[in-house]
Amino acid sequence: MLITPTLPTAPLYTSRLFPAPRPRATDPTAPTWELLEHLGLVGRTDAAGVHILLPLGLRVRDQLDRITRDAFEHHGFNSVSLPTLQSRTLWEESGRWKIYTDEGALVTTRVGGTDMCLAPTSEEMAVATVRPHLRSHRDLPVRLALNTTKFRDETSPRGGLMRGREFTMADAYTFDADRTGMLESISLLNRACNDALTGIGLHGVFQAPADGGAISAGPTTEHLVLADFGQSSILACDHCGHRGDGAILSATFPANSTPGEPVVNVIVFAVTGPDGSARPTAVCIRSDLTISTRKLAAALGPGQHIELLDPEDLPGLLGKSAGTLTPWDCTGIDVVHDLSVSGLDRFTIADGPDDLRTGASWSGAAGLSPLELHPADVHAAADGLDCGRCPSGRYRATEAVEVAHVFELGTQYSAKMGLTFTGDDGTPHTPLMGCSGIGLTRCIQTLAGVHRDAEGLRWKHGTGPADVHLVVLRSDLTEQQERTDRTVQQLHRLGLRLLVDDRPLPAGEKFRYAQALGVPTALVLSPRHAEGELETVDRWTRRKSPISADNLHTLRRTSP
Repeated sequence: MLITPTLPTAPLYTSRLFPAPRPRATDPTAPTWELLEHLGLVGRTDAAGVHILLPLGLRVRDQLDRITRDAFEHHGFNSVSLPTLQSRTLWEESGRWKIYTDEGALVTTRVGGTDMCLAPTSEEMAVATVRPHLRSHRDLPVRLALNTTKFRDETSPRGGLMRGREFTMADAYTFDADRTGMLESISLLNRACNDALTGIGLHGVFQAPADGGAISAGPTTEHLVLADFGQSSILACDHCGHRGDGAILSATFPANSTPGEPVVNVIVFAVTGPDGSARPTAVCIRSDLTISTRKLAAALGPGQHIELLDPEDLPGLLGKSAGTLTPWDCTGIDVVHDLSVSGLDRFTIADGPDDLRTGASWSGAAGLSPLELHPADVHAAADGLDCGRCPSGRYRATEAVEVAHVFELGTQYSAKMGLTFTGDDGTPHTPLMGCSGIGLTRCIQTLAGVHRDAEGLRWKHGTGPADVHLVVLRSDLTEQQERTDRTVQQLHRLGLRLLVDDRPLPAGEKFRYAQALGVPTALVLSPRHAEGELETVDRWTRRKSPISADNLHTLRRTSP
């Protein structure tokens, strides 16, 4: 697949570029975010988490936009443009207006007397888009792709484009008649994301199971790139390489493997079933671990809503306050015993508000009766724990960038919003959904950070601000200006995106700028070269090669 756009992009001249390049003010060893600023790809505003894409940065974003859209359309998705400005009514249908406003994540406004939001995600709008057109099972599957601006009121935006309040996402939504179809769509979403990320030049991407949080009703898959500037922390086994989100991974716990007796804590949750009935559930877990609510929900059955029980309700329910509960205090309510404690021979429990009691045992001890265990995997794996897949490794925390995420949504949006179709049995059915998101603005900085070297940025072919950086030496000479015009016209006809350095500056300064900006191919037009002769410089290999005007078509490289 050639990188040639359908319509060639107009050449960009550095003599007219805003802001004007200042390579002498650019430190090629600066942190990636600062380097993007120094080179004029992005700019800051007076609001944290809100950034400007300057001409060079916008050209990168537009390339990523096109490549990702092509990848999804290649897999049979239909591209649409959904509004970011969405009504409160729509979000109340799904029940997320209150959840997101309580979290402080939703950017809200009033338009024409109506409450609206600048949506951080488009599940509601995707359902509303499909709803008027879905009639029969013959209308399914529906697979939509969209690239839109999203808004999220991040409490701590940081890392430049890595975590902002305004960002561009390449999303996709799928609707299927049954679970089998949904899983086929989930597989397709993962393949399309992989193709899109490979197409934009990210070759070290791997997939890992993850916790999709409130968005997802089921398992999710993150597409990650290992990087020391990552905003996410994942676990990886140091022996077999098994890796993923700690909220999803499982560790192994040999009996009493830690020095001394582990302390067993009891945490009580309020669990609401699909029918609205509520019940308390206690979880017994090792005190140094945390509970994965995703795992707990899966262990308790489909459709369960889980939140911590109000500590003020504990004395009335179990006769003790938080921090003093033991597994023996939880009679009369459901109890789950995490795998970190269910295999222990001896352990320590609370003994009043300030003391501990050693020597406790599930089979009983002095003053304690035997307890029936209900083992379940509900812990979040953590750094240093034994790998749950192999017998020899341990999990180690490492930094990564989440560049895409695929979610299994099920019916949590379609059912609440009344989306139905008539099945082949003639009765109404609710379609199952899946979705994915690729953070395009985040990918700009990720690409820059992953591929850069000590001399500056390095863009893969077809992804940077230009395909060819034409460096014109002695551009003040009339004959050089004429040669420049002919060369630009020829390259433009080939469909290549051009950055033309036509400034009347010394060669050394132009070369430093070209190297720091990192366009994959620099094409040098020098008065010392014979007519029709130029020189190419590969930013990745630093190899210099002569090239004739008749062979400029060879610069049309394939996609990365």
